Amino acid sequence: MSFLQKAANVAHKTTVSGLFGLLCFGMYNLTGQVIEGASSNKSSNSQAGFIKTLRDKAAEEYAKYYDISHREWYDKDDDSYLKKLPKPKDYQDK
Repeated sequence: MSFLQKAANVAHKTTVSGLFGLLCFGMYNLTGQVIEGASSNKSSNSQAGFIKTLRDKAAEEYAKYYDISHREWYDKDDDSYLKKLPKPKDYQDK
């Protein structure tokens, strides 16, 4: 019984030490990422061009909202809205 108890103790200590080491390693990585994020000077968003395109489209649609002289009726077979979608070449920084 003594041999099995020692083996169980060793297995338990190994498991606990491994999990504690994993926790410490995760905390080390997380702390490094937080420090790096706080000290980085990213002034522009990587999606800034796409966001600007969406804002321009929203402003265009809002300008037409109260104009009742035209109607954009729904047509089941009409796929022209797909041609109006912004393409990556339209909003990527040059």
